[in-house]
Amino acid sequence: MWQLFLTSETSRRSEIQARHYSIGPILVPRYSAAMMRIFNRLYALSAIALCTVFITGWILTSRTFSNIVPLASAPFQVASTFDQRLVVFGDSWSDNQSHESQGKVWTDWLCSMLSCHQENLAQTASPILKGKNIGAVVDNKELDLLGQLSQTHVADFKSQLQQWLDAEATATKGLSEEAVRSRQDRTIFVVSFGVWDLWGLITKDYDTASKSVERRIATLIGQLDMLSERLGTTDLKFIVTQTVDVTFLPKFKSSGDQYKDTVRILDKWNRKLREVTKEWSHGTVYLFDTNAFMMDRIRDWQLFTAGIEEENGLGKNLDGWENVVEPCVESGFRVMMSKEKKQCEDPDKYLFWNEMHLGPLAHQLMGTEVYHGIDGILLKNEVSPKRHNRRGFAA
Repeated sequence: MWQLFLTSETSRRSEIQARHYSIGPILVPRYSAAMMRIFNRLYALSAIALCTVFITGWILTSRTFSNIVPLASAPFQVASTFDQRLVVFGDSWSDNQSHESQGKVWTDWLCSMLSCHQENLAQTASPILKGKNIGAVVDNKELDLLGQLSQTHVADFKSQLQQWLDAEATATKGLSEEAVRSRQDRTIFVVSFGVWDLWGLITKDYDTASKSVERRIATLIGQLDMLSERLGTTDLKFIVTQTVDVTFLPKFKSSGDQYKDTVRILDKWNRKLREVTKEWSHGTVYLFDTNAFMMDRIRDWQLFTAGIEEENGLGKNLDGWENVVEPCVESGFRVMMSKEKKQCEDPDKYLFWNEMHLGPLAHQLMGTEVYHGIDGILLKNEVSPKRHNRRGFAA
């Protein structure tokens, strides 16, 4: 720090001239040294930051799905007593604890009609990952095999089932065989996967996707076998849903023609699922054609706008749809960064709530249709059990 002691105006002028014309040996070295130290520190910090980015990226890309630690959560618990119970395994289409605000999901509507207690283990991706296209699938190992990593471990069918079995074992500890059997007789299981399984396959070639579908369906039916074995009964009751054509979901519209094999994969999934459930002998399965349900809603509105009515009743638009193409609520990265989501005025008039999920009215209609479908198949309300209805059948 400079300290200048000026005794006269002449001295002051002389000092100014000296500073202006001959900065020379004192000021320049001090100024340069200080600046060099600052620049050196900046370079060092920049280098450290750059190395950190590269190392972090390498760690994240080298981690497999299976070794990612799941988020901590409280152990799942089942009811000690109930009159009728619905146990739900599935993805975000059946999750009644998601962060979306579309209201009841179809299993809620079904359970209200059955006057039952619901134990829902269906899984939805963390809200921070909504733009990552991550949702519960049948088997997380398939994500690892296909190179689809995730930073959040969403419980797959295996994990969900194991959680429920552990909780049920705790609840039935000490109960008589008759009491345990009574619980089983008053329980209906729901297995609802496929949307996110297919969504993860749309970028894969057909052979790779087809083999993955076969493995996933084999895993699904294997879990049903394991459940039957663990409970020690071959008289279980299941509602199993087929998956939908994801090319009709609003999110798919920007994907282009590169996913032309997606419909073939859909057919493979639903056909294989139908085959294995028909052959399954450890209980009764009601297989619901979710794709036919969704497509009928779309076709109904299309026929209505064209002024055409079919003999099967389609074309009347009795449900009052106004939009079966666009979602009621915006989604994606831009919405994640904003404070508020833009929502349509009347969600019940939209078939889709967001880019990947059905809207509130569609969930209500689906729950109602499943309820009527299982009547006489899983429910003993008729003298002569029926084997099928319009969009479902007993395997």
